Amino acid sequence: MGAVLEFKKTQEPHAVGSAFCLGCDHTWEAVAPVGTQRLECPECHRRMGMFTFEFAPPEGTLVRTCDCGNQLFTLTEEGHMCPRCGTYQRY
Repeated sequence: MGAVLEFKKTQEPHAVGSAFCLGCDHTWEAVAPVGTQRLECPECHRRMGMFTFEFAPPEGTLVRTCDCGNQLFTLTEEGHMCPRCGTYQRY
């Protein structure tokens, strides 16, 4: 079991979810203020941690949307596939 950390009380919104380290492949459950781009890995202590699933793209980023309304895509050898309806995106 990992270390248990105490957090100060705050009114800021926070994100909670699975995270992984791009440097050492360590995985953990992370908590960070909304908008945090990189997390400090509790294993190697480098700021190379990322949430496993993005919550939203940075402001100003072009967001692609499938005809079915989904904005999450799976990258395959054939291209970008919508996992909701199974269609491949053509740009």
